[in-house]
Amino acid sequence: MPMASDPARRAFSIGARLTALYTIVVLAVMGLFAAAVLWQLSSTFTAEHQRFLKDKVAELQTDLADGHGNPAVLLAEVGRETADNGVRQYEARVLAMDGRVLGETPGMGADLPPALFTAPAATDGGFRKQATHDRVFAFATVPLRAQTGTTSVRLQIALDITRDHRLLAALRRAIWLTFGFLTLLLLLAGYAVSTKGLAPLKRIVQAARGVTPTHLSARIPTDPPWPSELAELVQVFNAMLARLEEAFARLSRFSADLAHELRTPLGNMSGALEVCLLRERGSEEYRSALESNLEECRRLGALIDNLLFMARVERADQAIRVETFDGREACEWVAVQQAPAAAARGLAVEVSGGAQITADPVLFRQAITNLVANAILHSGADTNIRIELGHDQAGAIVRVVDHGVGINAVHLPRLFDRFYRVDPARARGNGQGTGLGLSIVKTIVDLHGGTADIRSTHGKGTQVTLQFPAPDSAGHSNRRET
Repeated sequence: MPMASDPARRAFSIGARLTALYTIVVLAVMGLFAAAVLWQLSSTFTAEHQRFLKDKVAELQTDLADGHGNPAVLLAEVGRETADNGVRQYEARVLAMDGRVLGETPGMGADLPPALFTAPAATDGGFRKQATHDRVFAFATVPLRAQTGTTSVRLQIALDITRDHRLLAALRRAIWLTFGFLTLLLLLAGYAVSTKGLAPLKRIVQAARGVTPTHLSARIPTDPPWPSELAELVQVFNAMLARLEEAFARLSRFSADLAHELRTPLGNMSGALEVCLLRERGSEEYRSALESNLEECRRLGALIDNLLFMARVERADQAIRVETFDGREACEWVAVQQAPAAAARGLAVEVSGGAQITADPVLFRQAITNLVANAILHSGADTNIRIELGHDQAGAIVRVVDHGVGINAVHLPRLFDRFYRVDPARARGNGQGTGLGLSIVKTIVDLHGGTADIRSTHGKGTQVTLQFPAPDSAGHSNRRET
C-alpha cells in the first residue's frame, strides 16, 4: 500500500486548484459568450442570404409573369442585373423544362455546373451552401411559372457568400487565438492572485515552524488583523499553543516533583543502611533499620500505585463503566472503610442526604475515600467529618466537610496540582502525603465531566464539593463510556 506522502498521490496545492478553477470558470464564460456571438452572427448572415435569394426569385417570377411566360424576358433581366463590371451580387441560370440551358451569367458554368443544383434535398429553408473553387455559394433550383400557372422554366440561382464565410472563419480563428492568449494570461493572473491570497497561510506556516518544545511561548501575531476566513483559525491555533505550553509546563513540574518524591525515600533508605554498615550492631538496631526501610518501601509502593492509577484513568482509550447508583450507599461504604482510621484519631464519619450518582462506582468510591482520608489527617480530635449528598440543576452534589485546621487561601488554587503539599513535613504513612490524593480526585471528576471545588477557612475547616452531571447531560461530557 503506497504511503500517503507518495509524490504520485500528492494532492495539488490550493493555489494550483484555485488558479485552475478560476481559469476554467472564466474560459467557460468567455466560451459561451463567443459561441453565442458566432451563432448569432452566422444566423444573421444565413437569414440575410435567404431573404436576398427569396426576394430575387420573387422579383424574377414577376418579370416572367409580366413577359407572359417568355423566357427571353427573364434572360434579359438576369443579363441586365449581372452584366455590371463590379462585384456580381448573384449568379443565375435559366433552363428549359427538358434541362436545356437557355442562358446563364458569364462564367457560372465553371464554378456552378448545372449538375450541382441536382444535389440532395435542400436545407436552411430551401437553400443549400456549397464551397467550390475557394468560393462559397448559397443556391437553389426554383421552378418559375407564367400567369397560366404552368411551369415555364427552372431557375438555378446562387449567391456568393464567400466574404461572409471568410469573416466567420477569421472570427473563429481570432477567438481561438484569443482563448490561447487568455488562458496563459489567466494562469499567470490566477497564480499571482492565489499567491497573494494565500500569503497569510504561509505566515501561519512560518509561525508554526517557530514552535518547538523549548519555544512554546511563540504565538501567531494578531496585528495587523487577519482576513475573516483565517481570524478564527489564528485564535484556535494560539489557544492550542497556550494549552500545549501549559501542558509542557505541568509535565516539567511533574518530572521535577516526581524526581524529588523518589529521591527523598531512596535517600532515607540509603542513609539508614550506610549508618548500619558503619559498625557492628545488634539485632534490634538492624531490625529498626529494616523496619524504617520497609516503611519507605511501602511509601514508594503507594506512590507508584497512585501514579499507575492516575495513568489508567487518564488513558485516552481507557473506557469507564458509567451507571446510575445510590450515592448514599456508596458513601456509607466509604465511611465504614475509613472508620478505624477515624476512630484512631477520635473522629467519626457521618453521611447525610441522598443522591443518585451517574458515574463509575469504583472511581466514585476512590474519590470519596481520598477526600475522607485527607480530612481525617487534618481534622481536630473529637470532631465529625460529614459526607453530604444532594442535587442541583446541573446534577448530583457530594460534599465532604471537616472541622480541621483549614487551609490558607494562598494554597487553594494549587491544591489539585500533583505533589503539591500545604505542609511538606506532614505524615506520609499509608500513601498519604504523596501530594496525589486530591489530584486523583480532580482527575476522576474531570473524567466524568464534573467539577471539583475547595473552600476553606483557616482554623475552622475545609469543604470539598464534587459535582457529577445528571444522566440527561451525561452525553455532553467529555468522559469515555463502555
